[in-house]
Parts: sequence; structure tokens; C-alpha cells
Amino acid sequence: MPTEITPSSSDPTLATYDSPIGRLTLAARDGSLVGLWVVGQRFFGTPHGVGEAEAGSSPDVTEPARRAARVAPAGWDREDAEVVCATARWLDGYFAGLRPSPDPIPIEAAGTAFQMRVWEAMDSIPYGATRTYGQIVAQLHEAGVPASAQAVGGAVGRNPLLLIRPCHRVVAATGRGGYAAGTQAKAWLLAHEAATASSVS
Repeated sequence: MPTEITPSSSDPTLATYDSPIGRLTLAARDGSLVGLWVVGQRFFGTPHGVGEAEAGSSPDVTEPARRAARVAPAGWDREDAEVVCATARWLDGYFAGLRPSPDPIPIEAAGTAFQMRVWEAMDSIPYGATRTYGQIVAQLHEAGVPASAQAVGGAVGRNPLLLIRPCHRVVAATGRGGYAAGTQAKAWLLAHEAATASSVS
């Protein structure tokens, strides 16, 4: 297994989605979601070289009723169009508090082997729950992966798939802790999930 996955040289397909935490950019390539970032996020567009200006001029897929009309003229690859629309539908459900599973969305995240292990640990955090950086470290140690809280924090901050891989559910032992998309966004997401976790079976 390679220690690092590097992104393809082709530019990803981009779309935008207006959310309660800000304008999101969706990036797809070869039929997989490779990026989901919010405006102002630390490491926005990494590692694909996507800039906020470029992202901001891409088709807006926020409104379900107008989604197909926005996507069709863009001339996208069919598989990329499908993954962008599937992600937009997932976002519709997530922000409506429906707790949709991200499993049907094909993802491909570029990162080091260690980052991948941290992101996989984040994937296991249930909706409405949190884990501390220390708990992630312990989980990695149990799997034989050397880690420190600082190293885990660095990997969490570089998660290229905001929300889909729930880095907002990783918190400090004494509070919410930082968040690449900003502490206000993290507070909103945790409150949203706390309010809706028990309302949906």
C-alpha cells in the first residue's frame, strides 16, 4: 500500500452549494468526490490546487429543482455530474437533519498514509457523537499506528472532505477545539447534530 496518494493531474469538476455554514465547493474527478470545502476554510482546495475565485464561478447546485438545469450545460463527465448531484442531495438531507449516510457517495481523498488512518477513524464517529483527539490517538495506537494528539490534529485539519468525513466531531478534551472551517461553523454543526440526533430513528 503506498504511503501517499497524489491527485490526478486533471482539473476536478467544481460546483457550489450554499449552506448554513457558508458557501461550499464540491469537487469531483473520475466519478469520485475528491473535495468538499467551505469558503474561508484553512487548506481550501488542497491538495488539488483549487482556488476560491475559481470555485466561486462554478455552477450553483443548491436548489434541487434547478440542479439538473445547472449541471447539464456545464459539459461535465457523466460520472462526475452524478457524484456532484449525489453529494448535493446528501447535503440537502444533512442540513435538513435527516442523518443521511455518506456511504453511497464514492470518495477519493489524497493524503499520506497517516492522514488516511486518521480520516478513517473520523468516519467511525456516529452522527451526534464526538471523539477527542486523545481518543483518536488511542484508537490508532490499538491498531498499531504511532500517533500524537498534535499529529492527529494536523491530519484532522487537512481533511479535504468536510462534513462527508466528519472532522467537526473531533473535539478537544476541554472543549470544542479548533476547526479548519472556523469555530463558529463547528459550533453550528455540533448543535445541529445534537438537536436532530434523537429526532430521527
